[in-house]
Amino acid sequence: MNATPDTHPTGTATRPVAAATLHSASPVARKTTISGLSVHTQMSSVAGAPIVYLLGDVADHSPVQIPEGVSLVNIGVDLWEENFSPWCAPRVFAKGPNFGDGAQKTLDTLINQVIPWAESELTDPPAYRMLVGYSLAGLFSLWAGLSQACITPIPTFQRIGAVSGSFWFPGLLDYVDQQLRGGAVSLTHAYLSLGDREARTPNPQIMHVRENAELLASKLQNAGITTTFELNRGNHFQNVEGRMQKALDWLVK
Repeated sequence: MNATPDTHPTGTATRPVAAATLHSASPVARKTTISGLSVHTQMSSVAGAPIVYLLGDVADHSPVQIPEGVSLVNIGVDLWEENFSPWCAPRVFAKGPNFGDGAQKTLDTLINQVIPWAESELTDPPAYRMLVGYSLAGLFSLWAGLSQACITPIPTFQRIGAVSGSFWFPGLLDYVDQQLRGGAVSLTHAYLSLGDREARTPNPQIMHVRENAELLASKLQNAGITTTFELNRGNHFQNVEGRMQKALDWLVK
C-alpha cells in the first residue's frame, strides 16, 4: 500500500467535481495517496459517526456540505472510464475512450486499503457507510453496493448515491437483476437521480437513461431497499453541487 502524503491531489478536470466540505464537531483531517487514489479524510469526533465516502475530485472548498456528526472521506480517481467501469464496453462518444474493467480493482482498494486507513484512528465503528458518486462514479456506487456481498459477508456500504448516474451503461439492468435474484444484496438505502434533459439526446445508447433509472429504482424498491429516484432540472452537467447536496441530505436523514 502506498500511503505517502499527497500534497497535490489530482483529479479529472473534465469530470463533474464531487467534493465536499465537512461541517462537523472537531473534524480530524488527513490526506494521502493509496494505490493511485487521492484520499482526503475529515473525521467527526462524534463516536460512531456515519461516514460518507465521496467519489470525485478532491477540493478544499465546495458548496456541498456534510451535516454535523457525519464524517467525510473524499476519494479522487483518475481515468474514470477505466477505474469506475465494471466491465469493458465500447465508447459512447466519438472522441472518448473505451470503457475498461477496473471497477473491481477500485472496489478492492476501497475495502482493503482505503477504509482501514481512513478509519484507523476511530474509537468506534461508523453507524453506517455511504458511497456516493456522480455520473460514471454514480454507476460505480450502484454497482459496488450490489457487488460487495461477493467480497465480504458483511456489507461495507449500507447506503449508496448514484447522482446523474450512467444508468445507460450496457449490461447494467441484467447485472442488477442477477444480483437481486441471488438474494445476497444487503443495501438498506439507494438514492438515484437524473437531470430531466439527460435523455434528450440522439445518442442511441444514452437516450434510454431515464427509462433505465426508473426501472432500476423500481427493482431496488421491490427488493426491500429503501429507494428514491429524483428528477432534477437540466442536462448532465448542470447544478452538480446542488444535486450532490440533495443526495447527501437524503442519505443521512
